[in-house]
Amino acid sequence: MTFLARWMDGDQTWPRGCWPNEAQRLLLQACLLEDDAAATRAWQKWEELVPWDFIDFGSHRLLLLLHDRLRRLGLTSRNQGRLAGVARYYWVQTELRQRQAIAILQLFENAQIPTLLLKGAALNATVYRTGFRAMNDLDVAVRREDAPRAVQLLNEAGAAPPTSVSDDSFRVGHGTNFSLGNGTEVDLHWDFFHSRSLSSDQQQSLWDASLPVKIGPASSRVLCPADQLLHTCEHGVRYNETPPFRWLADSFQIIRAAGTDLDWQRLAAQAREWNAVLQVRRSLQWLNDHLDLPIPDEALANLDESKVSLANRLEYRVTGQRGIAGQHTFWQTFPEHVFAWHRQGRLGSLVKYHCLQHNISQNHGARWLEFTKLGVLQTASRVKAVVPSVRKVHRFVVSTLADDEIIGCHEVERSGHRTFRWTSGESTLVVTLPRGDYDVDVQVFPWRDWGADLASELRVDFNRNVCLISPLGNRNRVLRFSIQRDMFGSASQQRLTFRCGSFRDVPEDEKRHLGLPLKAVCFRPRKCAGIES
Repeated sequence: MTFLARWMDGDQTWPRGCWPNEAQRLLLQACLLEDDAAATRAWQKWEELVPWDFIDFGSHRLLLLLHDRLRRLGLTSRNQGRLAGVARYYWVQTELRQRQAIAILQLFENAQIPTLLLKGAALNATVYRTGFRAMNDLDVAVRREDAPRAVQLLNEAGAAPPTSVSDDSFRVGHGTNFSLGNGTEVDLHWDFFHSRSLSSDQQQSLWDASLPVKIGPASSRVLCPADQLLHTCEHGVRYNETPPFRWLADSFQIIRAAGTDLDWQRLAAQAREWNAVLQVRRSLQWLNDHLDLPIPDEALANLDESKVSLANRLEYRVTGQRGIAGQHTFWQTFPEHVFAWHRQGRLGSLVKYHCLQHNISQNHGARWLEFTKLGVLQTASRVKAVVPSVRKVHRFVVSTLADDEIIGCHEVERSGHRTFRWTSGESTLVVTLPRGDYDVDVQVFPWRDWGADLASELRVDFNRNVCLISPLGNRNRVLRFSIQRDMFGSASQQRLTFRCGSFRDVPEDEKRHLGLPLKAVCFRPRKCAGIES
């Protein structure tokens, strides 16, 4: 049982978990360490380690903070122009979101609906320098009894399409999203956590402890520092296809800004009440270990003394790492909703509960069938990628590869239910293969009908040995070439490199013509004289 408990407490780093990998840790240290010399060393290591063209999106959103830190340190990046441009972009985007927030808050204020800001808007208004925390939308909470009127107001303000929310969703769910005609994205909440439904008394305790705040002429409220820290940690320790480690920077800023005003006893009590002890405890320990943020011993002791059940440990492990079914939000959140459904006494069916959490209130059976099919397809894809077949085919699916195995490819993109990665002009797939003779099939995403330019503009080599490719299949969707055992290098890892020229006949509406859209690469052992090599 002790071994099982330790396994369930384990922390998985990106891309298999939600915790920072080495590059992401260095970036956080460069942005946040109080020691200027240590921050400078972390930045220099990060810049050497991470190719600028392939910074993951989670790290990309911290570049505004990095640019400000380098400016204060008097340092200049090798990519200073690009860094300044990215920082300016995020600053302008955040300022626009802040101005859009004023109009929404005044809309609610005129209707006498109290509001409470969450996430980016709240953090920019309290702990970050103005506009230095990139935000994509406005997260705003209202009381549960005010939620129907708030939904009506947003629909009247031009939500497209108008959002319909059932009474069951108001009772069970936590919120829903709105897109307004002027580009404003609003995430409306009537509960504070995705998978921890709070009672009326628990919600009232958060509202009672909240603090007033002004954004321009608009008035709202924010969670008190202890509750804001708990909310940040609970949301952060959850796997996402976009690296979610920004919650550690947010937690750092909350603790540093609050200083002695942070009520550590309230933090521990609330974490125990809402079964979020591990999420808070591990976050505080990471901040202490890697960012040298002093955490009071009594704060950690209070959390250590809290009893954590095996069910809570299992929930921590399952929701904090990449699952088999993966990428669709409906299936990403399914494990945590199973735990929440059980925690709340298994009210109604699990199918209905999960659909209501996503504001899917009509025809649950048909929707569940649709998402089940999607989940099965994704699960089959991932299982096929990691389980060797009886023919010993080595198959690499680009949507499931770790980031350090594919170099020079942009992050995963989706079209319908399918995933692929764009290569750049030169991209390398790092693979581990037994020495032998192979036929290699490269599956290309059906971005367009490929013509003769695919063979003329694409060069492929295996460990610097040129491979002659033959486009196959309907509309040249598969590339085939062969490699021989004498093309293998001495190292355990081999390198398959794609070099793309300028393809012709690019669709006029395609703005992302980068290189080759890869879906999968399959290495099939070739049989010689009836004997498999």
